[in-house]
Amino acid sequence: MNTPFEELEYLAEYLPDEGEAVIVSRRQGELVCEAYQQSEVKAGISDVGFYGRLVQANEQLSTLAAFPTWICILGYFWLCVLLHKTTDIGWPLWFVDLGLMPIVCAIGYKWVRHRRSQFFEREVQPILEWQLRRREMDVFQLIGNVRQRSELSVLMQELWRW
Repeated sequence: MNTPFEELEYLAEYLPDEGEAVIVSRRQGELVCEAYQQSEVKAGISDVGFYGRLVQANEQLSTLAAFPTWICILGYFWLCVLLHKTTDIGWPLWFVDLGLMPIVCAIGYKWVRHRRSQFFEREVQPILEWQLRRREMDVFQLIGNVRQRSELSVLMQELWRW
């Protein structure tokens, strides 16, 4: 008869790969090793499919900033050129351009925020609501999980407004 430690050493040879879980229990005097699976419904953000949806939503929200940013940069440049060519202030008064920069930045920021919030409400929010119901999670659990992952920062900006 083996000691419990010898039985554990024997079972250790048959443990699953890293990242998988097992339950060791005693049945009829012997140690039994069984694979442990979390319920798919309650897996939360650690579920690969759900995490993939979150990453996809984050990337889609992130790309919505590109167009307004480029338009604002080009618009600011041509606005400065137009200002200096049509008025007689000339290029030596370049610091006037600095006064326009916060206005253009504010317009660009509002434009990006509007695009992201529209997309989030129309595309992302219904999918997240369905996933949360399916996993029996609430919004605050999702926000807590997303907050811990820096790669989902753009999605986090929309989630806290939800």
